[in-house]
Amino acid sequence: MATHGSTFSRYLPVNSEALLWEIYCNDAGYNQVPAGTSYPNEPEQHPKNYAKNVVTGRVLREYQVVYITTGRGWFSSDLSGRHEIKTGDIFMLFPGVKHAYSPLPDTGWQEYWVGFSGIHADRLFKNGLFNPQKPVHHIGLNQEIMVDFEQIIRFCRQQPPGFQVRLGAIILQLLAHIYTSKLNLQTAQGDSELVQMARSVMQLYVDEGIEVNQIADKLGVGYKHLLEIFQQFTGLTPYQYFLQLRIHRAKELLENNSMSIKEVSGRMNFENQYYFSRIFKNKTGCSPSQWIALTCNNLKNGERFKRN
Repeated sequence: MATHGSTFSRYLPVNSEALLWEIYCNDAGYNQVPAGTSYPNEPEQHPKNYAKNVVTGRVLREYQVVYITTGRGWFSSDLSGRHEIKTGDIFMLFPGVKHAYSPLPDTGWQEYWVGFSGIHADRLFKNGLFNPQKPVHHIGLNQEIMVDFEQIIRFCRQQPPGFQVRLGAIILQLLAHIYTSKLNLQTAQGDSELVQMARSVMQLYVDEGIEVNQIADKLGVGYKHLLEIFQQFTGLTPYQYFLQLRIHRAKELLENNSMSIKEVSGRMNFENQYYFSRIFKNKTGCSPSQWIALTCNNLKNGERFKRN
């Protein structure tokens, strides 16, 4: 990681602009803790409410992501219990949850962290994307996550105009990288190939339709197995994914303006025009006729823009 020195930390002011974006950085830094030293090894570099009781137990008012890139240690919280921490582990801190952590004396560790708050951050965690009962993520040394922390440190050092807005965006990207890294680790290579093959079969049958159990038969696997792996990989069931493909294809046919709604419904092998219209509106927020009208208006506006 492109950092300099053994320790760096910044505790940042939050302005009205950052509040408008609903996610903002409170603090960030990195720390090299040599073996045999006390922790935190430079407590004077941090506000008392951060440095005090980090080993015996503390409570923060913010979220934090802590990434260990060398060494070993431990982490515990009231909601998750105690965990062994090793190189490549990330653990997350949650507002109001008592926690403690420290490197092992015989190894020390190198840590990177970022603390953040905001309405958008609250919303993400309330949606269950991260769980305070499962705060430790064994993701290994991940290049994307290292780059995220490098960018966070750089903006904290330089603090250019609008840096809080940029930091908020990078924090969201960091959370996305952690989340997708977990998904990748949970999905074996063979399972990933199975999902890709299922997608290929769906593309082949997008116009005429195919039952999900027939897709499983063509791939030589059981339906339950395909359902479990596909949902884990994509977040959708095979049926939901295939339906979205069919609706996207129907949009293309309607945009061509050469086929009626009834013809598109028949072409896409829906039961009837009314069922097609109901599903289309449910997935897009507008009826097929409204979609056609919207497409026509967009085309007219585009032509008017070209002429002007």
